[in-house]
Amino acid sequence: MAGKLRSSTRRILEPAMAELGFRIRYPHFQRTRNGELELVSLQHDKWGGGFILEFAKHAAGDLQTAWGETVPEEKIDVAYTNPATRARLLATTERNDDRLNYFRYDPKADDRASTDALVEQMVRLLPQVIEWFESGLAGPNVRAFSDESSDSG
Repeated sequence: MAGKLRSSTRRILEPAMAELGFRIRYPHFQRTRNGELELVSLQHDKWGGGFILEFAKHAAGDLQTAWGETVPEEKIDVAYTNPATRARLLATTERNDDRLNYFRYDPKADDRASTDALVEQMVRLLPQVIEWFESGLAGPNVRAFSDESSDSG
């Protein structure tokens, strides 16, 4: 299934992100706007069968880590940001275990049309991510990372 999902993201999600001005370094997407980096990462459920988009802002420029490493701006991704400043785009608006709100592909094993539909669903929700970047407002499918009820992702 991972191959079918990757194919769907390559054909559907990546062009949508490029159209929004994001540079693609799969599974990470980055654009610079108003002196800030807008970062998006496709995060897979560590137990398999699902994914979400996680996103955050970060100051433009190279990043000096606490352990002395310099990370070039083009390689900064969501993982380098403070979890308290991150948000997630979830498939549902329900308030239950975050894993249940992932874009789930596990019940649709090996069906390209299903993975395409799932990625298309995510793309239709991208305006909520852009609104969060622009105004800080969380749409119905956006949840602060710190609101998550479990350690998945």
